[in-house]
Amino acid sequence: MVERDVYLSDLGCIYLRDISAVVVSDLHLGFEEEMNLHGLFLPKMQLKHVEEKIDKMMERYSPETIIINGDFKQEFSRNLSQEWDDILYFIEKYSSLANLKFIRGNHDNYLITILERKGIDLYEYYESDRYYIYHGDRDLGLKKITMLGHEHPSLVLRDSIGGIVRMNCFAYSESEHVAITPSLSFYSTGTDVSQSLISEEHFTPVLKKVDPGKFRIYGLTDDFGLVDFGYLNDLGN
Repeated sequence: MVERDVYLSDLGCIYLRDISAVVVSDLHLGFEEEMNLHGLFLPKMQLKHVEEKIDKMMERYSPETIIINGDFKQEFSRNLSQEWDDILYFIEKYSSLANLKFIRGNHDNYLITILERKGIDLYEYYESDRYYIYHGDRDLGLKKITMLGHEHPSLVLRDSIGGIVRMNCFAYSESEHVAITPSLSFYSTGTDVSQSLISEEHFTPVLKKVDPGKFRIYGLTDDFGLVDFGYLNDLGN
C-alpha cells in the first residue's frame, strides 16, 4: 500500500480499495495484426495474456469497476478486424462482471466507434474525490492522487560483466502523489525508467514537473512478486 487504500499489484494493476476499482493501462489489443501488416508475423498471445491478468484481478480483488487508462487498442489510424474481435470479446466477457471505464490514449483514436456499438463512453480522464486518472500522452496536470499510463515503465538491471535483466515496473512519487502503471501488453518490453524519467524530452509531458529521483520503483517479478527497488536516484549507485 503506497497511499491509504491504494495498492500496487504484482498483476500490473493499481487496486483502489475505497472505490473498489482496478486501474490498468496500455493493453494494445490487436498488436499482432498491426505487426502482420508490416511483415512481422506474431502468434496471437495478447488477448490471452490480458485475459489471464484480468481474470486474476477479478479473483483477487472482486472490483466493481475496471478502469482502462488508455491504449486499449494498437492501431492509430483505423480499427483492424482483430481489434474489433478482441475488444468486443473483452467487453462481452467483463461488462457483466464489473463497470468498464475507458479513458482515451494516443492509440485510441477510433476506439469510440467500437465502444458505441456497446453503448459505452470514452473519457478524456476519470476523477473522483481522491483520484485523478488519465493516460499521460498530454499534460492534463497533477492533482489529488494522479495515475498515469503511457510510459510503459520498465527497470533494467545490469551487472559488471554485461548481463541484463529487464522487468516491467511501477514508478511512484510519494511527494507528488503520482503513480505510473506498467503496460499490460504481452509484447511490451517497456521503457527503461533510468533513461526515460530523467530525460529532458519526457515521453510523458506532465512528468517534467516531477523530480525523477523521487520516484520509487517497484518491479514485477515472476519469482518474488512485487519488489521494491528503492528510489530511482539510488539505482545507479
